[in-house]
Amino acid sequence: MSDVTLLMAIHCHQPIGNFGFVFEEAYAKAYDPFLRVLERHPRVRLALHYSGCLLDWLITHQPAFLRRVRALIRRGQVELLASGYYEPILPLIPEADRQGQIALMRAALRAQFRVNPSGLWLTERVWEPEVPATLAQAGMAYTMVDANQFFPARPWLPRTLQIEEDGFWDLLGSYTTDYAGASIRLFPGSKRLRYWLPFQPVEQTIEFLRRLRRDRPVAITFADDGEKFGLWPKTSQWVYDEGWLEQWFSALEREREWLVTTTFQEYVRQAAPDGSAYLPCGSYDEMLEWSGGQFRNFFTKYPEANAMYQKMLSISRRLCECTVNSEQLTVRAQQEKRKKKVPVNGKRFTVNQALSLARRHLYMAQCNCAYWHGVFGGLYLSHLRRAIQAHLIAAEQLTDQLVGQGPSMTSVDADGDGRDEVQVKTAAMRLLIDPDEGGAVTEWSLSGPQLNLLDTLSRREEPYHETLKAARLNVAAGGGDVPSSIHDILGAKEAGLGSRLVYDDHRRSLFLDYALQSMPTLQEVACASWGERRLWSSGPYQRRRGGGEDVRSRGFRVMLSRQVDGRIIRKRFRISVDQPTLECDYELEGRGVPVIGLECNLALRDERYLGTPQQQPHAREAVIREPAAGVSLTLLIDPPAELMYCPIETVSESEGGLERTYQGLSLMCFWILDHGHADPGGLAEPDRMPRWRGRLQWTVEAL
Repeated sequence: MSDVTLLMAIHCHQPIGNFGFVFEEAYAKAYDPFLRVLERHPRVRLALHYSGCLLDWLITHQPAFLRRVRALIRRGQVELLASGYYEPILPLIPEADRQGQIALMRAALRAQFRVNPSGLWLTERVWEPEVPATLAQAGMAYTMVDANQFFPARPWLPRTLQIEEDGFWDLLGSYTTDYAGASIRLFPGSKRLRYWLPFQPVEQTIEFLRRLRRDRPVAITFADDGEKFGLWPKTSQWVYDEGWLEQWFSALEREREWLVTTTFQEYVRQAAPDGSAYLPCGSYDEMLEWSGGQFRNFFTKYPEANAMYQKMLSISRRLCECTVNSEQLTVRAQQEKRKKKVPVNGKRFTVNQALSLARRHLYMAQCNCAYWHGVFGGLYLSHLRRAIQAHLIAAEQLTDQLVGQGPSMTSVDADGDGRDEVQVKTAAMRLLIDPDEGGAVTEWSLSGPQLNLLDTLSRREEPYHETLKAARLNVAAGGGDVPSSIHDILGAKEAGLGSRLVYDDHRRSLFLDYALQSMPTLQEVACASWGERRLWSSGPYQRRRGGGEDVRSRGFRVMLSRQVDGRIIRKRFRISVDQPTLECDYELEGRGVPVIGLECNLALRDERYLGTPQQQPHAREAVIREPAAGVSLTLLIDPPAELMYCPIETVSESEGGLERTYQGLSLMCFWILDHGHADPGGLAEPDRMPRWRGRLQWTVEAL
């Protein structure tokens, strides 16, 4: 019987925007102890991958760790894999950015470790058919995807290399694939090994590997997260204190007469591929489950993620244009007597410096974690979204400065739905007004603090909520103290989470309007159970003539209107150029509307409003502050309104169990209208239908 080769790839990553203490904990519980055990077993060979986000942290905080990795590379024990530097989903970003991100990672690995990687860690193993062309152009010869992605091609794969037992389908070996003549090698990662390591006894896995022996050499691939070796729940004690990893590496060395470990780079040099295969769009099984079979569905399910994604694509396109025209931009800078410098936030850069910095911010904004949601917090973690938003704003500021764009109002399809939104830019802020989404403001980004004030998240039903509703939460499976994979665990971080399940029927944005039969209660508003009181909800508006730049008030006006049941609704937005002020005048012309409501949602964390909902009668003003963001917002209300404050909290899954997460603050202004008496706004005209007007004005101040 011939050898079995075990190829192992360990991927370590922490996302842009994650808290420093998370990096520290991951290092202490997973990255450092894993390397210490590996150092004691020199015959165990494998591939390691550290994302650029994590690599930056290690360079600053743990330089000695990098020296230890270099020592393992020198003795031929470890191969380092490349990737997109800031861990983007490669098929989702433009080709120029794919090449730029991979080149940045390859340069960093050369500088830090003196290696020239030829293999790539494919983020979340998200595959689309054109990926081979990208990798080949970037100098990459191979990557790992999950075995399930080969399943549609199984009739054309070697039967002797397919193993179906115990509910798993494994594919041994490696396979070539190509796109437009560009070829790379694919290694199918075993789901069985993903689920078993480190959650099953060592001897069980060794026995499985022994059964793989054939009349010729075969290889099997294990590719998974390094965090599962210590950082995942209950794994630190099992993997290190009770010695699972020590036993695993010892067993691999003990069985080396028939069980070989090596690097992918060495294997590619020595072994021919076992065939060829063409894969459809896909990823690992769990990702396909979460995304409905296609990663891009996350952008349909979560419009908040799509907003970030579409903005990223827009900035990327503009930066490509700037790169092509960089010489002309430099000439123009000279003509404008800027000494070839571009001013940004009090600093001055050459055109090439500004381009490089903008591109770096763009790449950081492409970090995948905040764009989707699975077993980890992902999109539901507001600090991750806020970091992506900050880098998008920074990249956009630099791009605007490069092209010399001043205050402007334009029509753009900002969300990729085929319909135009109104984009307003000043030196202090950028706004998007979406006529088709209730005439609401869907983005309000501030240049100074690099903060999107509307970076909220609606409360949506998730599949795991059904388990919570039925009170069927699991405890960790497995015998004794053996931990379970996070894919097998669904617990809750606090009691009573089922009562927190509330779902919204709209995206949480700014200046949504409603007509109601009667005034809702505070509890109804907090629980989103006041829908039956509505005469109508927000709907599409038409943009009216008369908007544009307002020279006298030094600002911009956007005018919208819609007709509902014979009534006319008008919204007039005023955006100041000189200061971060946003005003909305709301006008209703018609009869029979008892109550009007205007909804505002903000992605600020004001400690005064994190608890129970609050109500303020006859409110003329509201102030929302977040000292950590350095921002204070003042709302002026005319005429005075019944004001309700409601924290928006989601219940989402994380590796530690279901948890409640703050997403923003909702402010609801309600006015009782009485058309039988004088118009509350004092604006009724005798020969026309009753008319009511209200005004909300938001002003931003720095703290």
